[in-house]
Amino acid sequence: MPSLATIPSLSGFFKFTAGQNFLLFSPTPVMQHAVIVLPPFAEEMNKSRHIFKQLFNKLAEQNQYGFMLDNYGTGDSEGDLDQASITLWRADLELLIQQIANWGFLTISFISLRFGTLQLFDLLNHYKLPLPIKQVVLWQPMFDPARFWQQFCRIKVAEAMANGDKVSQKQIEQQLEQGDIIEIAGYPINLAFYKSVQHINATLPSVLTKAQLSWFELSMLDNIAIPVQNMRENLVSKYSLNFKQIKADAFWQTTELASADELIALTVQQLVGAEQ
Repeated sequence: MPSLATIPSLSGFFKFTAGQNFLLFSPTPVMQHAVIVLPPFAEEMNKSRHIFKQLFNKLAEQNQYGFMLDNYGTGDSEGDLDQASITLWRADLELLIQQIANWGFLTISFISLRFGTLQLFDLLNHYKLPLPIKQVVLWQPMFDPARFWQQFCRIKVAEAMANGDKVSQKQIEQQLEQGDIIEIAGYPINLAFYKSVQHINATLPSVLTKAQLSWFELSMLDNIAIPVQNMRENLVSKYSLNFKQIKADAFWQTTELASADELIALTVQQLVGAEQ
């Protein structure tokens, strides 16, 4: 299995904390600035993969070196979710970032989609980056771990209803507390993973004051939703924020593959513009 001792020439499987994780990246001749993408959770990640590949192609055209790690137990990486935790995923990201610094990159930026924002904030609240942070670009960010968990449990509730059964989030949590493994959308969830989600530190990281922060929201609405407005005001009170709402489909949940051309173009423009 390839080693991370030297920078890889192709995407593939590499040894991380608990096993072999799949690492997608876009190599370029210029190794100055690294862009790490934190994907959404579970099936949302699978439905977003084509968008990330398009993004990486555009980043490579602008000499932006992109990296995306499939979290252990998800995507193409080894393991199952009942063998994973947020702490393990954070350790894998820390290992990747340290390797990026060892390879000689000078600066780092982050792009996160949905759950990826919770994971990014948790990382930044626990880990001192070895490289200066330049840009943070949030795609449709989630800011509340409890809200994320509620939405994920709704999948199980809907599955039960479709089968003529009835289950609640509280019942799911009680079963987990009893030591049961609950399958949600094909992913085995155990108590350890559930507890690790509860302990995500989603506090707004202080290091964001050192970065250019952008938030790109996708919506078919003409107006900005009230919860988005409220969170935007909260961020503006603390950081310099570049916010834009884009009229486009939620590609991470559509039945058919959807495009995100404007989102990708704005993101690349934001990253490249900061380097000039």
